[in-house]
Amino acid sequence: MTTLRFLNGLDTIGGNIVEIAQGDSRVIMDFGVTTIDPQLSIDNMIAQHQLPHLPELFHPELPDKFQHEAIFISHLHIDHMGALQYLQRDIPIYLSPDAYQLYQVLIAQHMEAPVANLHILPYEQPLTVGSLQVTGFASDHDTVGAMALLVDDGRQCFAHSGDVRLNGPHADRVLNWSRVLKTRRVKVFMLEGTTFSFSAPVPVEDADQPATPLTEATLAAKFQDLLHDQPATQFILNVYPRNVERLLALDKIARQADRPIIWEPEFAAVLHAFAPDTPLTTFGPDTMAAIQANPGRFVLQNSYTHLARLTALPRPAVYLHSNGEPLGDYDPRFAQLKDFLAAADIPFTFLSATGHAQRADLITLAERVHAMYVVPWHTFKPQAMADALAPTYSDVLLPERDLYYEF
Repeated sequence: MTTLRFLNGLDTIGGNIVEIAQGDSRVIMDFGVTTIDPQLSIDNMIAQHQLPHLPELFHPELPDKFQHEAIFISHLHIDHMGALQYLQRDIPIYLSPDAYQLYQVLIAQHMEAPVANLHILPYEQPLTVGSLQVTGFASDHDTVGAMALLVDDGRQCFAHSGDVRLNGPHADRVLNWSRVLKTRRVKVFMLEGTTFSFSAPVPVEDADQPATPLTEATLAAKFQDLLHDQPATQFILNVYPRNVERLLALDKIARQADRPIIWEPEFAAVLHAFAPDTPLTTFGPDTMAAIQANPGRFVLQNSYTHLARLTALPRPAVYLHSNGEPLGDYDPRFAQLKDFLAAADIPFTFLSATGHAQRADLITLAERVHAMYVVPWHTFKPQAMADALAPTYSDVLLPERDLYYEF
C-alpha cells in the first residue's frame, strides 16, 4: 500500500509539499514556504503550518521510521524549496542539473543559506529510493532547471507538475513529459493552479497588466522597443536572479542597443555561472558617476535593497519591474516601492511575464496526462480549478492537509 500525505500548498500559491510513502520508503516532493517568521521556534512554525508537520526532519533526535527517503525539488523558487534551510536531519536532496548549479552559486553569493546533501537528478533517469522510483523531466517555468516529477511504487504512478507553462520558450519539454505521463497511466496527478487564483489571466499583478499578457518573447521585444524609442531615458530594471534565461536575453538586447545593463555583482555571478563567456558590466564604485555623466547610456539593474541609489539618477527615468522582488500587493514592500518611486518622480512600468500556465492550458495538461485523479493545488481557489477540471477524463481530488490517502 502507498500513502499520500499533503503537508502544505493546498490553498496557497506555493508552499507545496507532498509525502509519498510505501513501507520503509518515503519521497517528499518540494519543500517550500509561503511565509516564515524566523523569530518563532521550529515547533511553533510547524504548529502554524509555516513548516510541514515532519518533526523528525527538524529534530534529528526524534525517531524516523523510514530507512530509505529523499527530498526532490521541482525548481528553485522559495515557495518550493524555502524550508530546506531548516532541515536538521541529513537527508538526500535531489535537483535537476541546472537547478543544482543555480543553488550552488546562490549559496556562494549568500543569496541562499547553505544546505547539505544536495545531489543531481539527471533528466529521465529513474532513481531508486527503497521501493520507490523517481524520475524527473525537464519542464518550462521562469527559472532554470524546472522539473516535473514521477513516482513509481512498482504498481502505480504519481506525478507532480511542478510550476509549469505552455506559452514559454520550452513548451516542447512540457509536451514531452505530459505525453510520457499518459503512457504511464498515472494514478494521481498533482497540478499547479496559480492562474485560477485571479480574475485576470496574469497572476499577482493582474490589475496593472496589459490586456494581452506578455510572454518571454514579447517581453524581450518590448524591452528592445523601449531602448530604441526612448534613447535619453534612464531605465532601471528590477529582475529575479533565478530567471537566468530572461536576464541573459535582456543583457544581449541591451548590448546590441549599445546601452549595456549594469548588474549588481551577485546577479552577475549567477549569470556567469551559466554563460561564463558573456561580457557583463558590473556595478562598482564609479558606476553612479558614469550614469550621471552619460544619461541613458546604461540600464541599471537595481534590487529593492538598494532602492536609495535611485534618488541620484538623472531624469527622465523609468522603473521596469520584471518579476523582481517585491513581486506584488501581497508583499508590504510593494506599496513602499511604489510610494518611493512616486516621490522620486520615477514612473513604474511592468515588464513581466508569468511563469504559470493559463487556465485553458492547465485543462489541456490534465487532458493530456489523463490520470485517474487530478489534485488542484498551488492556488488560492482549488474549488474553482476543480470545477473547471470536472469535464476532463479525470476525477478531481481535493485533499485535506496532513491526512493519509491510501492507494
